[in-house]
Amino acid sequence: APHFELEGGDGSGSGHTLRAVRFSAKSGQYAPPLGAEKMAAFYRARRRFSELAHDPKYVMSLQLKPGDLLMFDNQRLLHARSSIAPTDGERWVQGCYLDRDGLWLNYERWRRRAETTE
Repeated sequence: APHFELEGGDGSGSGHTLRAVRFSAKSGQYAPPLGAEKMAAFYRARRRFSELAHDPKYVMSLQLKPGDLLMFDNQRLLHARSSIAPTDGERWVQGCYLDRDGLWLNYERWRRRAETTE
């Protein structure tokens, strides 16, 4: 999947909004089929994005305590876990995922139902 997914726009290449970000510095990840020159530019841009994403001035760190809850859109927020220090104790993280397409399908279904009852 592409690193950045856009939606909307007016067909001219402007007016888009960011729908999703997919990036992992640890894997080769997505690379579009490009010629050598464009591929080199793609990897330069990817390396630059990685530098910016890992720059301390753009990183927010927090320490969760037992019972804390952190919710975010997995496709809109770059996130990672730090290494576990010997003094940290056990780490237990529970993930929960929503099916975005199913969520929008049900929303649209209820919206249309509400329109017909008005």
